[in-house]
Amino acid sequence: MNASLHSERAAVRILCASAQPSRVARLSAALTAIGEVVPAGIEAGQLIQQIETAAPALLFLDFDAPAQASELARALHRAFPALPVIALGAEDSGDIALAAMRAGARDLIDIDIDGDGSQLAASRAFDIATRLLAQPLATHAVARRGKLTVLLGARAGAGVSTLAANLSVLLHKRLAARNEGAALLDLGLPAADSTLLLDTHSELHFHDAVRNVRRFDQTFVHTAFARHASGLALMTLPADLAEMRTISHDAAVKTLERLRAFFDHQIVDLGGFSNLEFVSHVVEAADTVWLVCDANVASAVSAANLCAALAGTSDDEAATRRKPGLIVNKYDPTCHLAASELAARLALPLAATLPARMQTLVRAINQGRLLAEHAPADPYVRALDTLVTQLAGEAQTRARPAPLTARFFKRSARA
Repeated sequence: MNASLHSERAAVRILCASAQPSRVARLSAALTAIGEVVPAGIEAGQLIQQIETAAPALLFLDFDAPAQASELARALHRAFPALPVIALGAEDSGDIALAAMRAGARDLIDIDIDGDGSQLAASRAFDIATRLLAQPLATHAVARRGKLTVLLGARAGAGVSTLAANLSVLLHKRLAARNEGAALLDLGLPAADSTLLLDTHSELHFHDAVRNVRRFDQTFVHTAFARHASGLALMTLPADLAEMRTISHDAAVKTLERLRAFFDHQIVDLGGFSNLEFVSHVVEAADTVWLVCDANVASAVSAANLCAALAGTSDDEAATRRKPGLIVNKYDPTCHLAASELAARLALPLAATLPARMQTLVRAINQGRLLAEHAPADPYVRALDTLVTQLAGEAQTRARPAPLTARFFKRSARA
């Protein structure tokens, strides 16, 4: 075994939830060439907390008490749907084998066998662990590196959620024509507005995805993400926003980066999200950033303040930022503030101008329909075509927008 491979395997962490120290010791000896076996308790709250802290690649769970273990395994599956669970117990016990199977355990092994069978048990534990660990590693061969587009809102009510839902469905349909796909990550506030706009329920939340990012594979992504009728993948914030405080900004960005391997384009709705440091980290990772602003002076001031606030989250010598494009929403030419004039005041390139179609959009929502699907000729939908074409073109050419330093935001704030 070469040094790099040994280092990679030594970094693998495996939990063994058992009240019997001898089982932990035997399992540790069997898997020493794979990684570190860490003892864990069998009380649900404590074990879940330990999994969150240790981020193990595998979990061996004691099934000597089948009913209790089954309940615990189901709780773990809800909290960590991609964490493989291997049952520990007597293989010749029908009750244990049946309980392990029904609880979703990937396999059952009797590590307590003595005598001649001990070596066979150790070898089988090694083979099971090696097989399960190899499954997510296979995704490293995926060559796809999808694009990441972030939508920001100048202020609450700018229409980012409506834009994100309609834009994402149109983009996914455009990409699907060439066997590609898109995902909408609704991280805006109020939480999960996209589920109402798209009439789609999301079981997987962003907090879950961050906790399970190490175990992402094509099967998990395909089955865990909610899907709109168009095929668009969807993920939202958790209902309990306090859960978001338990994940770091770096971990959140790593999750978005990991998802590049599974989606040709991600649209991230950050409208209304108030944690500027989090927003700043996601903006830094994006290929394209669009700022949505109403065609009025109050919204323009909010847009300038947001740009200045984002600039204040990093040093002047920080990594370069992407220059955001301006999307002027709810535009009414009778209000005497041209979209081009607003863009000039903010020193932002004008990406698109979306007409004021409030009544039409609200009517579509009340009818449980997406405007982009049932009224493709509507002026609002037609105006989105410029944005869809740009994003679809990026996915095809892999072109990156020009960088601009954080000083750009300060100039925008003074404009």
